[in-house]
Amino acid sequence: MTIKEAFKKANKALRSGPLWQGPEGQGLQGGITQSMIARWLSCRVRFAARTIEGWKGNDQFSKALEYGNMWHICEEKLAASPQYKNYVAGDFWLPLQDYCKTLYTKYPTQQDEVDHWYRTCKAQFPCYVAYWAKHPDVEQRTPLMQEQVFDVPYELPSGRVVRLRGKLDSVDLIGKGKSAGIYLMENKTKGAVDQAEIQSQLLFDLQTMTYLVALQNMMEYDGQGLLQHLLELAASTLAGVRYNVIRRPFSGGRGSIKRNPAKETKDQFYQRLTVDYFRAEPEYWFMRWKSEVSPADVKRFRDECLDPLLEALCWWYERQVWPTAESQYDPPDFHWRHPYGVHNYVDEGYGSDVDRYIETGSTVGLVRNDNLFPELS
Repeated sequence: MTIKEAFKKANKALRSGPLWQGPEGQGLQGGITQSMIARWLSCRVRFAARTIEGWKGNDQFSKALEYGNMWHICEEKLAASPQYKNYVAGDFWLPLQDYCKTLYTKYPTQQDEVDHWYRTCKAQFPCYVAYWAKHPDVEQRTPLMQEQVFDVPYELPSGRVVRLRGKLDSVDLIGKGKSAGIYLMENKTKGAVDQAEIQSQLLFDLQTMTYLVALQNMMEYDGQGLLQHLLELAASTLAGVRYNVIRRPFSGGRGSIKRNPAKETKDQFYQRLTVDYFRAEPEYWFMRWKSEVSPADVKRFRDECLDPLLEALCWWYERQVWPTAESQYDPPDFHWRHPYGVHNYVDEGYGSDVDRYIETGSTVGLVRNDNLFPELS
């Protein structure tokens, strides 16, 4: 089946209209996130099936995704107490517990796996807090935003205006006086960590640099005054990114221990993980790098990657939803520098939840999606 034939078949199955209202769309299902850009770069046909038609497979528990979500919940709660006090007392764990209760309900056949990662997070996070508590970046940190949802207009060279959407982990003022700077913080839980590779690729990482572009636009289009306090605290432009990496246990190598139920209770098992691994080698489990980003770095990313890529994506969307309509814009230059941080699972040998549908048209095992942006609701 050719791409053209696949799209023709896909368009026949559209509901009354496309689920996705496009990168320029103004409705609830309009706009574009960095994860959508990554999916579009990986495969246009699969992307169309998921976003324009709205097909998706039944959810399965993903340890990589959900452990990251659990960690973000803990980070958000910690941010409410920047002095790092009482982080294991009182109701600190209630948000994590509440989230995991929803996972128990969502994945009833995988409750043991959910419980395993809940207990792992509860064991690892206090060690992380203790390790970084005296770091200069923490002691001289003024939190400005945590888990901030953004939806900002972004004008392209053609005059198109797309909606950049997403959620910032954290934006902080680091330092004091004239040496203070505004830093975007990215929190990542990773099974494998290559520090040299991460640092070398950071200035052309799709998520990091797109978020920096969005943050700049938030400051320019601050119609609701969300960032007025930020502008008052620091008149300088963005200084860069703090990339905060947490090594996810049970991903091979150190910390991939096993429990013998006959000799060890669950509580004893996670206590052993805490004492013998997280506390014993915190520098192995917790890493953080500060990367300075200049206006020239951001401009290069926009000129060489983000702008031409978004121009092409807008053009592609028009052709799929209104194939016979005449566009007011000239065809874009389909030429850009590919960013880091985009994983093509098909090239890596994996399938997708919509492969069978693309091949046969069968929707068995698929459900209609009604919201492309649940994490931003």
